Amino acid sequence: MTKVSEDKYQNWIEGLQSGDGAAFENIYNEFWDSLFAIVYNRLKSREAVEEILQDLFADLWNRRDSLKIKSSLPAYLHAALKYKILNHIHSHGLRKTYSDTHPEYIHQTDDTTQNILAFEELYEKLEMGLEKLPEKCRLVFRMSREDQRSSKEIAVELNISHRTVQTHIHKALKFLKSELSDYKSIVFVLIDFLI
Repeated sequence: MTKVSEDKYQNWIEGLQSGDGAAFENIYNEFWDSLFAIVYNRLKSREAVEEILQDLFADLWNRRDSLKIKSSLPAYLHAALKYKILNHIHSHGLRKTYSDTHPEYIHQTDDTTQNILAFEELYEKLEMGLEKLPEKCRLVFRMSREDQRSSKEIAVELNISHRTVQTHIHKALKFLKSELSDYKSIVFVLIDFLI
């Protein structure tokens, strides 16, 4: 992400936190399409995508004055989206798809307030875990997950091999699974959504 993008996103976050509707609209317009693609690739349902994204953006607006975005806006939205996908799977009886490989996920709570608090706590721990990674590994992981860059694009931009990119991503995922082992009831599903 460029410095210009970072500054633009930071201005939007500050505007959103102060109740500026235009800042919210900018965020909505900037990220709707890419978030739509992520959800659709997972659930293959236009109706589910729209429901999840409306819920995500409604939460963003309703909680604007208490938002704590510790990294980048794209990273926050992607993490929040993945949590919304998990909640959707759980609440719509679709968890059977995931229960065979992640039986611990079934015990996730349905309480919205608890879900929000759990997400914020997990998001904060995830960010702290990322900060413990070596700088190059963290950079590659963020470019891949937050900026949605392909391994090939990352390799070209950083002048490293495709294999090195894959090694960094694998190392980051392995480390994060270990670092967040206290949250295994949902973290393995969340990390899998990051892949």
